[in-house]
Amino acid sequence: MKNMKRRTFLQSTALLGALSGVKVARAGGSSPSNQPIIIDLFMRGGMDGLNVVPPYSGSNRTNYEILRPNIQVPRSGNNAVIDIGEAFGFHPAASGLRDMYLSGDLAVIHGTGLPQNNVTRSHFDAMKLIELGTPESLLTIDGWLTRHLNSTSKITGAEVIPVLVSSGSNPISLQSYFNALTVDQVGGYNPNSGRFEAKHAEAIGNMYGGNSALDLSVAGAMDTLSIISALDLDDYVPAGGVSYPANSTFSRQLSLIAQLIREDLDINVATADLGGWDTHNGQGDGGGGYFYNKVADMSNSINAMWSDLKAAGLGDQVTIVVHSEFGRRARQNGDNNSGTDHGSGNVMFVIGGKIRGGEMYGNFNGLANDELFGGEDISPEVDFRQVFVTIVQEVLGNSDIDQVFPGYENHVSMDFVSPDLIFKSKFE
Repeated sequence: MKNMKRRTFLQSTALLGALSGVKVARAGGSSPSNQPIIIDLFMRGGMDGLNVVPPYSGSNRTNYEILRPNIQVPRSGNNAVIDIGEAFGFHPAASGLRDMYLSGDLAVIHGTGLPQNNVTRSHFDAMKLIELGTPESLLTIDGWLTRHLNSTSKITGAEVIPVLVSSGSNPISLQSYFNALTVDQVGGYNPNSGRFEAKHAEAIGNMYGGNSALDLSVAGAMDTLSIISALDLDDYVPAGGVSYPANSTFSRQLSLIAQLIREDLDINVATADLGGWDTHNGQGDGGGGYFYNKVADMSNSINAMWSDLKAAGLGDQVTIVVHSEFGRRARQNGDNNSGTDHGSGNVMFVIGGKIRGGEMYGNFNGLANDELFGGEDISPEVDFRQVFVTIVQEVLGNSDIDQVFPGYENHVSMDFVSPDLIFKSKFE
């Protein structure tokens, strides 16, 4: 492979996108294989966190049953709440989350969201504000992950694939970052599929064999294509006998993330999305229905990826954060298989070998009328940036928080990171 300077490396992105429909860019060389990795999973559409982690006992349970007479997750019978010995439990389809929680790998943060002064019930605005990491402005030119990548000392420019987006396009959190592999399925990763694929790639290589910027750009793009082709990604065997859920696009995306992380390609950041959470109606009564299947897909897929990476010995390197743009209203909006309208406060999950899991963090304000935000929503008591900053500082080793989250002040650690991980001397 040719070693490319960064300018040439970035130029190859657009060119390969034209050749294959997949945006790829890489640099030659390698970097240490023990870098911390964050996997950002966005549940798009406003996931109903109150039914993913519902109250199990106490006054919150009483009020929950009043607010949601039909769509509540019952305490007994079919589809009962999974009891974990806490005031909250897990949705019956969330056994994968439960297992990670009980093994000490998953932390639950309830009552998270946009700061109360910046709450919006617009999907698009809320998603953008969170992904930009600037809840007071929709006009920020780059995403929070972009600013992390541009300010961390962990990125050297020698990574093969520093960022993996297991989706069809880059998320706003990576806005203005161009050095990423964006691919949602390996089968379509070629300049011309079919029996002429190899000849077509060879012809392109022969056409652009000079030393001009265009020639080097094409050569870099084709080198990346060769890397992916050489990995034989279609015959992946997960570690530890793990089986990913069948017939799930989300599961395939997470499997690809685990696969490429295990190939030691210097991935620092990976992202994926799961949509379909906008459950205004047809959510499912009694803990069942559409929402049950959606939670099962999320929970089982994430558990499979985590189990795969952990069995491969990568647990201490990986931190997974799961979130949505907002939660749902506390009250159901109708009877008989109804749903919930857009809310504000929600639940987040943080998973990893360096995470002090098996505990619930945050501040769940309550479900009484005077405890609800605006009399309608789970109150967003924890600024979502407090969760991200705790990860960025204490796990990813980036102390330049004023650059990653401009305008964010008075940070207090969420305390879900194992204390032996906190770095000294500017976290380097």
